[in-house]
Formats: sequence, C-alpha cells, structure tokens
Amino acid sequence: MKSLPALVLATSPLLAAALWSALPGQADSRSFEISQLPPLPAATSSEQTSSSDQTSSSDQTSSSDQTSSSEWFWLKAAQPTKLATLASQLGIPVTDLAKANEALTNHTFRKGEWIRLPATASGDAIRISGLDVDTLTTSAPLTPPPPVSDKASFKRGDSLASFLKRHGLTSDQLKLYNPGLDLTRLSVGREVRVAKAAGGQKLLAIRPTVSGGASWPNRPSLPVKEPVKTMGPTYIWPTKGVFTSGFGWRWGRMHKGIDIANNTGTSIHASRSGIVTYAGWSSGYGYLVEITHEDGESTRYAHNSQLLVKKGQRVSQGLRISNMGSTGRSTGPHLHFEIRRRSGGAVNPLGKLPARA
Repeated sequence: MKSLPALVLATSPLLAAALWSALPGQADSRSFEISQLPPLPAATSSEQTSSSDQTSSSDQTSSSDQTSSSEWFWLKAAQPTKLATLASQLGIPVTDLAKANEALTNHTFRKGEWIRLPATASGDAIRISGLDVDTLTTSAPLTPPPPVSDKASFKRGDSLASFLKRHGLTSDQLKLYNPGLDLTRLSVGREVRVAKAAGGQKLLAIRPTVSGGASWPNRPSLPVKEPVKTMGPTYIWPTKGVFTSGFGWRWGRMHKGIDIANNTGTSIHASRSGIVTYAGWSSGYGYLVEITHEDGESTRYAHNSQLLVKKGQRVSQGLRISNMGSTGRSTGPHLHFEIRRRSGGAVNPLGKLPARA
C-alpha cells in the first residue's frame, strides 16, 4: 500500500507533460492548406443595407451635381411683358421670379430684355408668344452697361440725400442743372437732370494758346519748369484731340490729370498693357475705366460715353477700351486721363507720355 502513493508521485510529471502537449493553440511544425482555413463570416443584412445606402447617396449626389448646372435658362422678351403676368402663365410664384431676375414684382420686361427662368418651366415658356424662343440659352448672357443718360428718376425709398449721393451731386449742382426745381416737392418717378451731357456737339473746345489756357484765370507770367522725363515703363497717348487742361491746381482745387477734347464717340485706347480693375459708373468721373499695370501703377480714363471692356479683362497697349463722352461732372466731350503710383498718388501724365508731334 505504501508503494501506490510513491507510484502516483513518480508518474505525475509525465501525465502533466502529455496533457500540456494536447492543449489547442500549441505551436508545432504542422502546415495547413488554404482550403482548410475556415470561411469568412457572411455580411449581415444591416451591413448590406448601409453599403447600398452609401451607394445610393453617392449616386444621388452625383445626379444632383449634374443637374444643378442646368437649373436655369435665359431668353429675351419679344414684347413688353409684365413680370406678374409671366409668373402666372408659367405657374411660378411672383416673388420667386422677381428674385431670380433681381427685379420688383411690378417690373415690366422691355422688348429685348433677358429673362431668367427655371428649367422646369421651359415647356410652358416656348408656348408663350411674348417670349423670343430663338434666343433661348442655358448659359448666362453677357449684358452691356446701362445706356448713358444725363437724366435720372427718383425711386421708391429715395431721400434727397441718398439720391444726391448715388449720382455724386450736391444740392446746388442739382439746382444748377434743373432751374426752378423745388427740392422739397420731389416725388417717386420725378425725372431730373443729373449731368451736363453734351452728346453730339460739333464744337469741341476753345483751343488754348498755352497749356490750360481755356480754364485758368489770368496770372502773371512765371518761369515754367518743363516736366522731367524719367526712365521707366512706356506710355502712349490714349486718344487724339485738343489738349484743354493740364495737371495742377485749377479752380481752387487739384486737377489730378490732363484733359483732351474731341467729338463724342472718339476712340480711347489703353496707354499701357494691364488688367482692367474697374469698368463702370463712378460719380463725378462718369463712366470710368481703370487699368492696373504690372509695376503697380494704374491709369484712369473718365467721362466715357461707352465702355468696351469689363473688370478682370487683360488688355494690351493700344487696345480700344472705350468711346469719348461727357458723363459725370463734365462741361463737354473730352477724356480726363490720370496716371497713379502704386501708393495711389497722382502724377503728372506729361512726365511719362512721349512728346506730341
């Protein structure tokens, strides 16, 4: 009986080793074929639904991106057409159509005016006789600048101060242009003269005997220092005509450019190559073009009757950019020409322009 416990104690290490080698996960030299590996778990229904939702969402997004570029179309009015009437015919809310065309709900489209409409209304639009179907386009048309006019009307919501600020006038100037006008009795729709336009005049200007002789008061003769020609970028004369006023003090204030008079419609050209940084109405300048050049200097061309370039356009030296006029604060058709430094200060153009033949 005493030998039995001794036998158990002697065989225990051997049994423990045998059991340890039979445990799963024990590394050994056996190899497995790929076909013996367990298959991957199948995708659950929730994962399939999520995947299909993502695919559907991306498809819808792609579809909406493709259609967003063609949500609108444009065509011209074949005859005067009321915005409210057109909205009723197309089944579009009046306020939506007015917002799309940046107009009031009581606006009337003039003959030849572009109208912006949603693509969903194209089927009804081509059946309306007041619309010119031949002009239909899906890209936004370029619109010319507003017609040059020396008159303006008071709009709804205008005060005298806001009207004067919009047109760059003082109350005294408004009275000067409209003799007998009572500023306290102005009403919506009242048309007044806002500039001394002189389109189509045959008289160009009084030919001065010296620079600025037509506009400067008589003064004692003083030695005049010729402008110093400095080396730098080359400018050319922007137009042809009579030199009527120079750079310097005039009528009690600084005249920051030179004036060249000629007939309305005379061509005006870029004095240097550059990029158009402004093209539009600018208070006393009237219709103005400003070109910025590669060295930071800029040139200004004021009082135009018609603009032939637009903001952001790159122009080369000598390119025709506008036609001469008498818009803004002007007493007759002429070009007011300025050259400005990078800092914005005006310099005498005669110091940079070549000598005239």
